[in-house]
Amino acid sequence: MMPEEWPITANAGDRLVDPARARGPSRLATVRRDFFLDPGDRLTEQERALMTAMLHDLVGTLANEIAVAAGFRKVDRDSGEIAATLANSGLVDRAGLVSLMLRRADEYRIAASFSGHSGPRRLPLLPRLVSDQDAGVAAAAMALVVARGRRRDAFGQPRLELCDLDPADALALAHSVAAVLSPGRREDGRLSMAAASVAASTVPADQLDQATEALLDAIDASARNSDELIEQASSEGEVALVASFLSRRSGVGPQAAWDHLLNSGEGGLALLARMAGLPRPLAARLIADLGGSTGPLSVEDEIARFDNLTDDDVASAHAHWQLPRDYRNARIALGERHG
Repeated sequence: MMPEEWPITANAGDRLVDPARARGPSRLATVRRDFFLDPGDRLTEQERALMTAMLHDLVGTLANEIAVAAGFRKVDRDSGEIAATLANSGLVDRAGLVSLMLRRADEYRIAASFSGHSGPRRLPLLPRLVSDQDAGVAAAAMALVVARGRRRDAFGQPRLELCDLDPADALALAHSVAAVLSPGRREDGRLSMAAASVAASTVPADQLDQATEALLDAIDASARNSDELIEQASSEGEVALVASFLSRRSGVGPQAAWDHLLNSGEGGLALLARMAGLPRPLAARLIADLGGSTGPLSVEDEIARFDNLTDDDVASAHAHWQLPRDYRNARIALGERHG
């Protein structure tokens, strides 16, 4: 596995902290929140650095596109400065954006932890699917390879494109960046129109998640054994494909499947495997492959959870995840927890 701390990446992504910064009451509220955070819930330095780099890249790209659309020659401000201004104003504290950045960071971290695994020499799953005999599978796999390639920076680290965001988040972020770029009220109209134009030009079909789903559609159409593909994806740390497979098999939705997959050690992975109807050997393989990468996990304990879940437990959890999201969130806010 990759280490928790990445000094090189962290130094690149984090702002330097002034040792002489103020320590008065203006900072106390932030210190209190930070001090009492559960250590298990805090970002690792690697996650923080990757998410910071993603945000800076996205904001910088968006600023340049808006400037061009507005007829400006160039953006004089650094992307990190723009991102910091937006963060300090609370304008990028949007659940959808932060959730997506965290998921991409976790996907990268998990894939990196498998990069040094030894085993039989064979072509990875996705390149094998690119050369698949089924033309639909091959084309969809190639489209996913291209989509993933666009979402890597010069150092091979993850990046986002505006189309990956929910349309509401994309529009809000575009307007926020445009507002930061505004030199004065005289230019507000031009910049707001440019922001709306850039946001409207995104195509939801170009989302990375849509490319993943298109590959699974092609695989389903080819009527092949998805158990074998889940096992191969699991053994290679292809966690995005695993989550999509299990979402379809369980019917709980992509985000819910991802949350369960990352909730190893608290029974989430075992419950997801049961809701997806995985046979025990495949569930055990999934837990052994991904459990240690997605949380503090005892393989034996998680397998025991898989074995001890009753059909009623699984049916109750499955019924909960069929409820409207707002209703589920309200029940959780009122103190009722589900798997």
